[in-house]
Amino acid sequence: MKPQQHHLQSSKEGRISLAIASYQSNPSLFLRCLAASFNIPRSTLQTRLHSIKPKRETVSVNRKLSPIEEQSLVD
Repeated sequence: MKPQQHHLQSSKEGRISLAIASYQSNPSLFLRCLAASFNIPRSTLQTRLHSIKPKRETVSVNRKLSPIEEQSLVD
C-alpha cells in the first residue's frame, strides 16, 4: 500500500471509530446523519456497529497455509 493510501485509510478508520463512539454515547442519533457528519459510508458504519470486521483484518478460510507455516516459508 502506498504511504498516502495508508494515511487516508488510517484517517478513515479514525473517523469510523469516532462515529461508533458517538453512536454508543447517544444511540438515538440517526446513522445516516452520523455517517454524513463523519464523512464515512452509512453501510460501513452499520456493519461495524454489528461487530463485523473489515475484510483486510479477517483471515480467509480458503488459505492453504496457517500464518505460522507461511512465516516459516518466508524465513
